[in-house]
Amino acid sequence: MKPIVVVAAVILSLVVAAGACAQSKVYTWTDAKGKLYITDEPPPLDASIKDVVESPHLPPAETRQLEQQRQLREESRRDEKRGSETGEALRRAREADQRAREAVQQADEQTQRALDYRKHFGNTPSRREQFKYKIREEDAKAEAARAEAQKAIDRAKAASEEARTAISQPQEARP
Repeated sequence: MKPIVVVAAVILSLVVAAGACAQSKVYTWTDAKGKLYITDEPPPLDASIKDVVESPHLPPAETRQLEQQRQLREESRRDEKRGSETGEALRRAREADQRAREAVQQADEQTQRALDYRKHFGNTPSRREQFKYKIREEDAKAEAARAEAQKAIDRAKAASEEARTAISQPQEARP
């Protein structure tokens, strides 16, 4: 029950603060089923009124000041959101770069294993013939590892470009 009261109080205070200029009364009431409502319209006759909050009529100077403060808060929230989006894009770019580096390292290791295998088992024509399927298999593994590394590099480039775009957007959006 406490969370409902807290939520209702927060909503009521937000409604009163946001509508200080436009709303003259805010009603808190419950219907016959016990459901809580917070509205700017008078409740039905069968409702149980909990509270009526009248907002003061503010002079135009205060109204402008409140509107400017609201706009500043909204701009601050947008900047904060842009900052978190930029940070997230940078994090994804770093992770993609790390995965690309690991994939390249694995591809290099697999390529070296294939070369070592070919060197060890392919030093004579008869041995090359005897181990040709295993040599091909190692070469195919190395080629697959190189292809996977290239995909990881492409993903890292895309994530890096996304991060660059995210970084440059707030600067372009500012007056």
